[in-house]
Amino acid sequence: MRGPANLRVYGVLVRNETVLVAAEQVAGRDVLKFPGGGVDENETPEMALCREFGEECGLDIRISRLVHVPGTLFSPWTHTNYTPLYYQVEADGDPSVPDGESLTLSFMDMENALKSGRMAGPELFALSRVLGAVG
Repeated sequence: MRGPANLRVYGVLVRNETVLVAAEQVAGRDVLKFPGGGVDENETPEMALCREFGEECGLDIRISRLVHVPGTLFSPWTHTNYTPLYYQVEADGDPSVPDGESLTLSFMDMENALKSGRMAGPELFALSRVLGAVG
């Protein structure tokens, strides 16, 4: 049995009224996303999220809860279907981008992230859910 189309996982890491965002180029657009990525074969979404945070941020995370499951979506940026899962996560230490990763990490005020115009709808909803839980 096949899983969802292009299963992807993302982690929302909140500290001191800020959220960790990755600034990246996606299909020629400057976007803000949460760290994460694709789920490999024989990997659970939680395993993939832990691996992706290590690869992109140099952080070992603890998964708190699943916050948003929007289903399979069509990306207007990449013109492909994808199925994102969003988790609230915790981690100690400072994130650092390993060599070879083409992104910039920063902690951003959550309200500014919501109003940036650089986040996709599912990210905005996930952040709103986390903001409501911690606000």
